Amino acid sequence: MIKLFFPFAIVIPFFLSCTTTPPVDEMAETIQQVENGLCTPVYLVGDSTWSIEERMKHYGIPGMSLAVIKNHKIVLLKSYGVMDRDTKQPVTDSTLFQAGSISKPVAAYGVLKLAQGGQVHLDSNVNNYLRTWTLPDNVFTAERKVAVRYLLNHTGGVTNHGFLGYSTDLPLPTLVQILNGEPPANSSPIRVDKLPGQGFRYSGGGYCILQQMMIDVKGAEFPAIMQELVLGPAGMTHSTYQQPLGPDRIGMAATGYLPDGSMTKGKRHTYPEMAAAGLWTTAQDLAKFAIDLQLAHKGEEGHVLNKQMATAMLTSAGEDNGLGMFLRKAGSQTYFEHGGWDEGFSTQLVSHMHNGDGVVVLLNANQPKFLYELIRSVARAYHWKEYVPEYTKHPINEATIAAVVGRYRRGGNSLVAISGSAGRLFMADDGADPGELFRITDSTYARRTDRDPVRFQLKDANVASALLTVDENDGTLLATAPRMKDDERIPFELVQEGKASEATAAYKALLVADPNDPTVSEQAINDLGYQLLNEGKTTQARDLFHVNVQLYPKSANTYDSYAEACLKNGELELALTNYTTAYAMDPENVHAKKMVEEIKAKLRTKS
Repeated sequence: MIKLFFPFAIVIPFFLSCTTTPPVDEMAETIQQVENGLCTPVYLVGDSTWSIEERMKHYGIPGMSLAVIKNHKIVLLKSYGVMDRDTKQPVTDSTLFQAGSISKPVAAYGVLKLAQGGQVHLDSNVNNYLRTWTLPDNVFTAERKVAVRYLLNHTGGVTNHGFLGYSTDLPLPTLVQILNGEPPANSSPIRVDKLPGQGFRYSGGGYCILQQMMIDVKGAEFPAIMQELVLGPAGMTHSTYQQPLGPDRIGMAATGYLPDGSMTKGKRHTYPEMAAAGLWTTAQDLAKFAIDLQLAHKGEEGHVLNKQMATAMLTSAGEDNGLGMFLRKAGSQTYFEHGGWDEGFSTQLVSHMHNGDGVVVLLNANQPKFLYELIRSVARAYHWKEYVPEYTKHPINEATIAAVVGRYRRGGNSLVAISGSAGRLFMADDGADPGELFRITDSTYARRTDRDPVRFQLKDANVASALLTVDENDGTLLATAPRMKDDERIPFELVQEGKASEATAAYKALLVADPNDPTVSEQAINDLGYQLLNEGKTTQARDLFHVNVQLYPKSANTYDSYAEACLKNGELELALTNYTTAYAMDPENVHAKKMVEEIKAKLRTKS
C-alpha cells in the first residue's frame, strides 16, 4: 500500500455488490495509479504525472471525495483532506457536498419518472401543468410553446444561465419570486427570449420552471418529491434537496471555498433554485445514481426509469444535450456526464454509455481543472478505451520548423500562431499562451491540451500553406486554416493593436460576407470581450464590446457588456449611457437598472 499523504485521509476501497474482489496487491496498485497519474488531456509517453497531493496543494483544495464505477459497481470510494479548514474535520464517505448543476440531471430523472407514469407528457406545453405560476407568453411562445422536453434539454429559449445562491445573512426568496425576478431574488425574471426548440442554450431558469411544475403536479414540497421519485428508489440515502440543510444534516456538510481560496460567506450558500443547483450529496450516492441510469438504459428492470425513458434521457437533441445529461465522445466511445459549480463547490460525473465504467469527483473548492486531471487518472488506471489519447514523441527537424512557422486563419476572426526553433514547435490560439506541438507520426502533430491533432498542408517543400485539424481516430479533415500574409490582420488583432475604427470596419465586412460565421457572432465577440476584461485589458475590451454594439444594435446585452467595460475603464458617463440603453431595451434587466442608479449616485457625489 502507498503511504497516505494526509494523516486524516479516509481510505475506503469499496466493492459494493461485487461477486469477486480483486487481490489486495492489484487493488493497491490501481489505487496508487489513480493517486499518482493526474495528467493533461493528451498523454505523451514519458510525460511525468502529478499526484493528488500535489494538485490539491497546487489548487488549494481543502477536501475531495472520489467514487469509481466498473462493471456497474462502485469499486473504489475514497476521500481526502478536510471538510473545513478551521475545524480540520476530515472528509468521509458521508460528507455532504453541494452538487451544483449535477442537481439538474437528478431532477430530470424525477421529471422523466413522472412522464413514465403519465403524469406529464414531454412534448406538452409546460403551462398545461403549472398552477401556482405560469410562464408568460410572448411573440416567441406565440409561434411555438415551451414543451417540457425543451426545458430538460436546454432548448426552451429560456433565460438565466445560473444562480448565485444566498449567503446566510440574506433573506431567501420563494420560488415564485425567483421565477418573476422579484426581491429578494438576486436574479432576473425567468422568461422566453428565443424561439423554443430552435437551438441549445444552457438555462438554469428552465429547471426552476420544472421545479415549479413538479410541485404543482405532485402537490408537495420539492425535496419530498425528489425523495419519493428518485433519491429513495436509487438508494441515495445521504442525499437531499433540502435548502437550507436542517440541523440533522448540517454537521455533515462541507464548507465551500472560492477560487481565491477564501471561504464561501457563511460557509455555504442556500439555493432555493433546488432543481437547478440545490442537491446536497456524496460521491457514493451520485455513483449509485449513475449506475441506476446505466442499468436502466441497458434494459434491466427494477430501476427508477424503464429502458424507454432512460434511452430518451441519453439521446441527443441535436448537439450533445440529452434530457438533463450531456453526451460526449472520447474517441469512438460515448459517455454521459454533467458538471456542477455552486459557490465554493465543484463537481463532475462521467459515465460510459454502455460498459459500466464511471467516476464521480466532489470538491469543496471552485477548482474544476483538478476534476478533469483526476478523472483522466482514473481513466488510465482503469483502462478506459480512448479516453486519454496517448502518443509517442518524435524529433522535429529544423527544415520542417522553418516551413510551418507562421500565422493561420480559422474562420473570419480566429488566429492560430505557429512558432518554434531548436527542434521545438509551439501553437497559440487567439493570443493565448502557446502550447508545445509534438510530432506523433510522419506528418501529424499534437498538443497536450487538444484531443484532435493537426497537420500542415505544404505548398512546396519549404512553405506550409494551411493548418489542418484532423480527427483523432481516423485522421479525416475537420477544419482548414489557410496561412496568412505577414501584413494581414484579423479584426481581433486590430482591436488588440488599438485600431478601433479599422476593427469595426473589418468586423462589419466579415458579417456581410458570411452572417453565419461563428467567429463574428454576437456571443463569440462578447466572449472575447470578457476574455480581455478578465485579463485586465479594459480598453481593448471596451473597444471590442463597442464593435458588438455596432454589429448587433438590437441586442440589449451588447449595451450591457459595453457599459460594464466602460465602467471598469473609469468612463462613468459612457457607462451610464449604455446601461440606460440596456435597461430601456430590456426593462427586466434588474442589474442594468441597479447600475444606472449606482452610477448616477457616483456622478452626483463627484459634482
